[in-house]
Amino acid sequence: MASTVVTLNVGGQVFQTTRGTLLRHDNSYFTAMLSSSAWQPEAQGAYFIDLDPTHFGRILNYMRFGDLVLDGLPDWETNQVMRMLQYLSLDTPPHLGLLWDAAACGRNTLTNQCRTITAAASFKSYAALGWHSADSYSVHIDAIVIDLERPAMRIGFANRDSFDPTEPLESGIDVRLIGPAQLTHFGEPTRPPHVLFANVGDIITVSWSRKDGRVVGCKHGDVQTKAIATTPLVMSDDDPFPCVSLRAVQTVNFALSKREWVQSQVSLTETPP
Repeated sequence: MASTVVTLNVGGQVFQTTRGTLLRHDNSYFTAMLSSSAWQPEAQGAYFIDLDPTHFGRILNYMRFGDLVLDGLPDWETNQVMRMLQYLSLDTPPHLGLLWDAAACGRNTLTNQCRTITAAASFKSYAALGWHSADSYSVHIDAIVIDLERPAMRIGFANRDSFDPTEPLESGIDVRLIGPAQLTHFGEPTRPPHVLFANVGDIITVSWSRKDGRVVGCKHGDVQTKAIATTPLVMSDDDPFPCVSLRAVQTVNFALSKREWVQSQVSLTETPP
């Protein structure tokens, strides 16, 4: 009869837990490890797992109790924990919600445990990809720049396999700052069908329609005004991945006689009712 205690050697550090804990999640790395006769422990009786052990205890506690605690972790360590879940074929706990992928954000900056993304201080805009696929999501606009020639940000979707953070996001809604530059002589905003006007504090929700091949965006509190963009992408069988492209602009601080960067910033948030 197989022992109920399993010893794991994770990157040189020993952990012990029960078979029941390791088999609690279906179709995981551990399910394959414990059900395959070809996968045997080392001479010392431990199964070797080629991972950094620093946060493996968090993974075990998640498997035991269902809660993945990331409080206090810097963003790059949060990303490492997420990659461990991916490596071990473990589902991400629903309470974490959507996150940005630190390995797929170009030179943009992630904060707030990979939920907030700030545009790179660069004349070039970079795209960022979400960790998980979704056919609808919302972002809160924390900061937005004004650029007379280009949108402050584009919010939409992309395929993970073909994603390149240095390439423009093709499938998305353009978001521009509300202001005089968007007004006609009659004082009304001129809005192309794929553009939304927004400001700091607004929540933008975008959805992808598989049937129509369209990205539809609206601003919370103004559902009558929708922006629609036809996506040129052929999506895979899975849902597309959230994707944003953010812009920064350089301004002159006359008080200090120097140039400064002003950067757009958005945070993933729950879609309002």
